[in-house]
Amino acid sequence: MNQSVTVSAKSLDEAITKGCAELGVALDEVDFEVVDEGGMFRKMQVKVTVKHAVKDEVKAAVKDEPKTEPQVEVEAGTVEEFMIGGKTQTAKAPKAPRKVTEFDPNCPKFSKTMAFAEEFFKLMGDNLSVVSSYTDDEFIIAVDGEDVGRLIGKNGRTMAAINTIISAIAINTHTDEPRRVIVDIGNYREKRKDYLVDLAKRKAEQVKRTGHAVRLDPMPARERVIVHLTLQDVEGIITESEGVEPHRYLVIKPGAR
Repeated sequence: MNQSVTVSAKSLDEAITKGCAELGVALDEVDFEVVDEGGMFRKMQVKVTVKHAVKDEVKAAVKDEPKTEPQVEVEAGTVEEFMIGGKTQTAKAPKAPRKVTEFDPNCPKFSKTMAFAEEFFKLMGDNLSVVSSYTDDEFIIAVDGEDVGRLIGKNGRTMAAINTIISAIAINTHTDEPRRVIVDIGNYREKRKDYLVDLAKRKAEQVKRTGHAVRLDPMPARERVIVHLTLQDVEGIITESEGVEPHRYLVIKPGAR
């Protein structure tokens, strides 16, 4: 089973749906990265990757499998259901797991990207600390120090631009290493996620109470998905993305799934 796939679509929701279908997993089992926001004459490019929890299951299946026996396949015809944009989608379950390769910290994508990142942030300020780490899914470059707000920018836009630059360096480094690069400045990503989860829950309660839809401010694709996932199991609430990038926004409205 492939662990990631890059798909083209007119919108983020459509891209993630296509990616889930191709990977054979449910929406909450994937993470994604917008490779290209697209434009007037081209579709956006989104890389959809199976999350850590799914990879753990793959590792366990490979570990427990007898070496002399073929891999066990999931029963044909099994499907998963998931919600996105208030619509039910189906995807076939994966058949045979593939072995997850062990991470090599000396691989070019990691070593060269981190070396570039350290030099990059030296130019941004003398008091910045840069700490690198990795998970099964990501390379993480954590940056902290004084006055990091200028590197984050309004709603994280400056940080997103920095992430794009450093990711481009990693992508252009010849390697089969699938992990994506994540830049996190001043622990902004975790703080922003907590804020969005709280915002989504509060607005959902408002919609239930008043019966009127609520439109959120425009936000990046990754943040819209956080809201989608937070409210996907809330009874009587649906979420839909509307508008055109980079001003695409979410609407939380009453409705049955």
